[in-house]
Amino acid sequence: RGSVLDVSETPSSPRSNHVLPLAIIGLVVGGICVLVSQAFDWLPEAASLESNRVDALIWWCIWVSIGVFTVVITFLLYSIWKFRAPHDEELDGVPLHGHTGLEIIWTVIPTVIIGVTAVWSALVVVRNEEVSAAPGGPMYVDVVARQFVWDFTYPELGVTTGDLHVPTDRQVILRLQAKDVIHSFFVYETRIKGDAVPGIVNDRVRFTMKTGTAGKSYPVVCAELCGAGHSVMRTRMYVHAPGDFDAWTATAKREAAAAKG
Repeated sequence: RGSVLDVSETPSSPRSNHVLPLAIIGLVVGGICVLVSQAFDWLPEAASLESNRVDALIWWCIWVSIGVFTVVITFLLYSIWKFRAPHDEELDGVPLHGHTGLEIIWTVIPTVIIGVTAVWSALVVVRNEEVSAAPGGPMYVDVVARQFVWDFTYPELGVTTGDLHVPTDRQVILRLQAKDVIHSFFVYETRIKGDAVPGIVNDRVRFTMKTGTAGKSYPVVCAELCGAGHSVMRTRMYVHAPGDFDAWTATAKREAAAAKG
């Protein structure tokens, strides 16, 4: 017996006999995949303006993956069911020499998908890394990563803290550095991640927190294996409304002055 591609042209096995069962299996497999994708909140809160762009790209990849998975599994299950050889069958299947049309199709489709994904990804990265032209400009924070803690310094304030405080509706630009090994700054809810490499200042981590995130806090994690304490290299990012952030900066300045005194 041949494979699923060995569709004989004999009256006993016309091509049309395969269409309906393939369609049914495809609908079932695809329906299950869509149901699973929509039944759960797979992504964390989209807390930054940049996260919406990243999420759209993520869902594009998910839908494409569902489509490819559905087609592959549909033909696999149908082949296992329809073309399974008997237990006592020891003969080879009918030799096949390929199908030029199919080979062109399954070469062109992945090429188009990869091309769209690559261009879309590049556009998202470029847009996310644009420096804000809003009045007041971005807020810069110098971030130093070392085993196994984070230090956040605010050049405008002359303050260094162990946790990150940011305002809403203002772009934050982190200048990442590392003292020892490679670390990676990541706040899941912003969808923005950047490496901290010894000897290099990485200022490509840029995000703007949405208005509705004021009063919330999010975990800051190291996303690069950096040693035995990697799993505990965590802190928090606190988000403030603009007025509350001004109050925090005033308090931070007083505490820094008192510590120096």
